[in-house]
Amino acid sequence: MSASTDGIIAYLNVLHTHRELVAETYHRNSITLTTENQGAIRKLQQQRILSPYLQDEFRLAPSLTRHLDEVFQRQRNYAISSNFDEQFNRLLHLADEYQKASHENRSDDRDNYEDDFNTGVFELGESIASGLLLLRTLTDNRFAHVSTLAEKQRQNAYYIKQAEKLLEALLSLQNTGVLELLTGSTLLAPLLRVYQHQLLAPLAEWRASLLDITATLRTYLYRLRQIEPEAKRLRTFAHFLNRNPDYQPPDAEGLPQQLPVWAQRFTGISVKTHPDLSRNTVREDLADIARTIPATAVKITREREAGRLVGGGEEKTVITLQPKPIQIAFQHYLQTARESLQPLSALQWIRQQSRADLPENEAWLLYVLHAVQVLYTNDADTANTLVMQRVEAPLTHRYSGNIVVMDIQLWKKA
Repeated sequence: MSASTDGIIAYLNVLHTHRELVAETYHRNSITLTTENQGAIRKLQQQRILSPYLQDEFRLAPSLTRHLDEVFQRQRNYAISSNFDEQFNRLLHLADEYQKASHENRSDDRDNYEDDFNTGVFELGESIASGLLLLRTLTDNRFAHVSTLAEKQRQNAYYIKQAEKLLEALLSLQNTGVLELLTGSTLLAPLLRVYQHQLLAPLAEWRASLLDITATLRTYLYRLRQIEPEAKRLRTFAHFLNRNPDYQPPDAEGLPQQLPVWAQRFTGISVKTHPDLSRNTVREDLADIARTIPATAVKITREREAGRLVGGGEEKTVITLQPKPIQIAFQHYLQTARESLQPLSALQWIRQQSRADLPENEAWLLYVLHAVQVLYTNDADTANTLVMQRVEAPLTHRYSGNIVVMDIQLWKKA
């Protein structure tokens, strides 16, 4: 093993040895220095895992905290997205230096710039994916980590702006100078390949996800504004109960028999209760309830064997498909139109036929219109040799948008 690999292994061993202390620090946001953990804290501080916070108090390094937040999807209030402009600017400089090193035949410097560029592209892609994951989690949870309506409204508006910044970053992936530089020189083909794979390939999926998240955030903000009046009334009633803990509603007999007009019109507030998961007692009660729920029976679906013919011969039945009368009529009409130098009316032609199984005029026009459009789309010879013209009725109203087809004419193109 190389010396750099040995250093990484030693660093991971320190994390593993003091994993309980690291977990406690992350869970409590800080750890207090004591005589029992003094040696472990000093060793973690030497490895830059812990950083001084207050007197005799330490916190995890911000980079390690962000990593654990992403792994465990811990929601931080007003989380800040990455600075995409600086990341794009760094990639632009690295690609430019890579090109200069290639021209000057400095292979070692070129390889170093290539490694840094690939790492920067990977970090940019991970930043975008992490930002989308954070927004998706907040959207699905409806900002459950905050309790009041005003907090939800402020955080919703904040993350709508974050989504707009993320959308600008996605647009910059194709419009930025980095892509223009990479596509402008064959020397940058290795960098372009990584850029396309890491950033351009998942771009469509990222855009679709971000548009869905943004639409959900705006819809949720609209709903918050709708329920704001009822929420204010509920808060007022809650404050009244807090100020008057001994309040008892009056008996029904003591209420006036004739209610005021506003009470007759008011439908009342629909109140729904839900458990407060932040209270340990509630969580324990819910756990007891969950234990009483019977386990779901596991059903194993057996794959059915393929069937086989019983008592049948080896000869296969041949089914001959017969064309419908309207299909035969259209082929005859099309053949006649190919030989006609004058517009041939579809209605006049069908009326001259003596067969009794032909369709009505409306059905015939609809079929001819559809069949000719299919031929024009799939058969270039038909489009080059035939002319089609629709005979339309005058518009009954200029803004109706309805087009009434009275007849269809076909003839041979001169």
